Amino acid sequence: MTRRPDGVPSPREAGLRRLAAGRADRVEATLQQAFADLARTVGATKRAVELRALIDSVAETFPPGLDPNARGEAFWRVVQAEARGIEPRDERAAVVAALHLDSANRESSIDKRLIFARDRGGFGTTVAGQPQGYDALRRCWGRGVRRLGHAVDNRLAQFRQNPEGWRAFVGATYRIPFDGAQPVFADLFVTTVFMKGRLVDRRVTERLVTAMQNDVQYYTAWSLPENDDPTSSVPVQAIWGCRTERMPASPGEPVLTKLWFPRPLRRGEQHFFSSEARIAGTVNTARRAVNVEVDHHGIAPGRILNSVIPVSGLTIRVSFDPDDLPDALWWYADVPEQERYIRPRLGEADDRWVEVTSQGFAAHTFADACQPRANYGLAIAWPVP
Repeated sequence: MTRRPDGVPSPREAGLRRLAAGRADRVEATLQQAFADLARTVGATKRAVELRALIDSVAETFPPGLDPNARGEAFWRVVQAEARGIEPRDERAAVVAALHLDSANRESSIDKRLIFARDRGGFGTTVAGQPQGYDALRRCWGRGVRRLGHAVDNRLAQFRQNPEGWRAFVGATYRIPFDGAQPVFADLFVTTVFMKGRLVDRRVTERLVTAMQNDVQYYTAWSLPENDDPTSSVPVQAIWGCRTERMPASPGEPVLTKLWFPRPLRRGEQHFFSSEARIAGTVNTARRAVNVEVDHHGIAPGRILNSVIPVSGLTIRVSFDPDDLPDALWWYADVPEQERYIRPRLGEADDRWVEVTSQGFAAHTFADACQPRANYGLAIAWPVP
């Protein structure tokens, strides 16, 4: 058995250990069955008691209409999100390995998964530069699962105060963010591009984000320059809820700007802010796409109020120059770069076509969740002279 770490455990810790000890392909099903069992009397086995303690007082905080399967899926997403935010790194690596969160690590036991993760470089080394031993790995797991139990407990306490927080975890599955991903989840991401001719003149982006860890102080906005001309730049200005700090960059490199929040965000806390990027310098290359790269924990599924107002998810809007409208416009989602510019076939019933009004307005809201490390956007085809 794993040696228990110091400190008082969360009542949910034993249930998390139970999930780690089970099969990788049964985690969600185990949670779904636990939520189903809440409605009936079950035997007081140790396993049943631990799982019931894991999901204790959760059901009443869910949005209405969710069955046990949906509740189990959403709860598991919360556990995964909290696991990704654990610090220090070695404890996070142990939790990710033990709780079946690494799809490449399919060893049959907690011990074997910890060793697999160590041998693949998931853990740091000893002072002497040697790989950590078995006992050290087990201690990392013990401390990590204790932190995770308290983190899940805190997140669920926030949901009791604000049940809307569940919206980011219901009905969507997200990939594990890459190391260094910005520690926020975007509940709402609206970017509006204003064109002059076939060139971007300015871009306004509005974001409602949820902090995925404590002490989130800023969001980094980045954009690629339109060309390698050192006079061409993309300065970002704060509009609402932030202040800017531009980072040094060389010609042709991404332009990074820190958007500082009024105060650091706590895990689970939301903040709305907006910024504007204006193109400066000489640009003469026609824009082929308006792209959003997800460099954080993901974007919620899209939702439109009264068929007009985006209230969640990613929306991209373009105001074209009425004197220079595109020949065609379509959306792409999570595809290789070369596939973004393959237009749908004319005459086919393809929902990727995006209408451009005679005044030059076009918009698309992405219905599905937007994944970390993926690109989403609108591709533009211009008339051939």
